[in-house]
Amino acid sequence: MAMFSDIAGNEPDCVLRYHRMFSRHVAVGRINRRIIDTPMPKRPDWLSRRVFYTLPGEDWRVDAMLELIENYGSWTNEYERRFGSLLGYEDWQNDIWLERFPVQT
Repeated sequence: MAMFSDIAGNEPDCVLRYHRMFSRHVAVGRINRRIIDTPMPKRPDWLSRRVFYTLPGEDWRVDAMLELIENYGSWTNEYERRFGSLLGYEDWQNDIWLERFPVQT
């Protein structure tokens, strides 16, 4: 899964380029895209935009990621590991990440 998060309409050119590259694959069904726009409470004129890309049959990753990032309490190493796993990183890669950048609680 790939995930992008930004303010709708303010995406940097490099991110827009990625969306264009992914769009070609979405158009022919090689990957799926889900866009979620959420109003920003303190800036009602802005929308927070999350764009997710998944392989066919792996849309469950988006739901699991949303559950993780929207309903956590304090971020923990366990959440960080789950985050990495949902993005497709293997356990050994998550181990290295957490060894170098443990979550400070």
